[in-house]
Amino acid sequence: MPASDRTSAHDPDEQLARLRSLCRLRSIAIYREQALYLQILRDELEPALRQALFSLISETDPLRFSQLPEANRTRFHAAVQRLINRCSVLLTVEQQMHLAGQMQKEQLRRHTRASQQMLQELSEAAEQQGGETDQHQPPASGPARGSVELSLIPPLDQPQRFGFPPRPAAQQQPPPQQQPPSQQQPPQHQPSPPERGEADSSADQGDMDVLRSLFQLAGEALQHQVGSAVVPLPGGADDASADNANLLPTMPDALLQWMEAMDLALSRRLRNLSHAVNVQLLRSGMAQALLPVTLLEAVLSGQIETQSAPSNLLRLRLPLAMGDLDPGMDVLCVLMRSSEFEFDSHRLRRCRRRLRDQHRELLKMVRQQRHWERRCLDREARNPWQTSFDPSPQTPGD
Repeated sequence: MPASDRTSAHDPDEQLARLRSLCRLRSIAIYREQALYLQILRDELEPALRQALFSLISETDPLRFSQLPEANRTRFHAAVQRLINRCSVLLTVEQQMHLAGQMQKEQLRRHTRASQQMLQELSEAAEQQGGETDQHQPPASGPARGSVELSLIPPLDQPQRFGFPPRPAAQQQPPPQQQPPSQQQPPQHQPSPPERGEADSSADQGDMDVLRSLFQLAGEALQHQVGSAVVPLPGGADDASADNANLLPTMPDALLQWMEAMDLALSRRLRNLSHAVNVQLLRSGMAQALLPVTLLEAVLSGQIETQSAPSNLLRLRLPLAMGDLDPGMDVLCVLMRSSEFEFDSHRLRRCRRRLRDQHRELLKMVRQQRHWERRCLDREARNPWQTSFDPSPQTPGD
């Protein structure tokens, strides 16, 4: 590559530096929109939750809440207010970044534990099979019943497979005079071929070794992929390096992952609040069942089909045998979601629209970043190849 390309507009390092400066400016706008979104959500959290509780009590049993003693009703309102205040304090950009970092570490630990368990089970299975092979070698029998075997040996040479007695050994081998002279007397130093059982066992052991090595490589690649996919969020409590002095990432791909991590953290925060409110409903006697957190997570990820319900409420039909006419039971609980907040609030919808525009622009910048990073790698690989050198050796006298 000519030297003028380094100072031209097509220099990968210069273009990546420009993308980094543009990303810093865009991160300021994204931070502002994210902070405004959380501020509006804090303002509308209490009325939305109160409305959801009113709809739940009205649909399940309107008289149950009025029949509670005054002390129980006051205690329930105070518990709900404490939960709202605690969640409102945590609905800030910094707290959401801290929660997103914890979620990334939790995901990394889960993937690491799963890969280690897979490798351990594979190693135990390989050792167990290897021990059984060493203890007793399987007989060299034909294929299992119902299997198909393709072979070039004529059927007349294998009569035992068709129910006939095997041919005598003298008939199976050709007479010595029919063999070529070179094969009548084998050399004395030639080693005897290994037995069939030993060859099969060694081949099986080699296959298991290859399979074990492949799974080990897959586990290492999985750990490397998960570790590279987890981007450390700057500004956390554990981040004290000078390179991460900025609050937000300075590259488009990292900033895009930051926005997605913030959405996941907000969903986790609202899910925790919903579960805590459902626990208070069960303690006060206004709910008969409590859905586990894993079921709420499955609903948020779209793995379970739900019934129609008011905003911030979840209606599920559980397949419980309650009788011949009623094959299931409907369960109604609180589940607060950002999408339903945005549906009821035009202010949140406008903030979400601006965040989506920023997300779309970041996708374009990420494509540009990938292009210039490939150009950078191409230049690094091409420069040593194009470097001229003198292959003639020098004499010691020189």
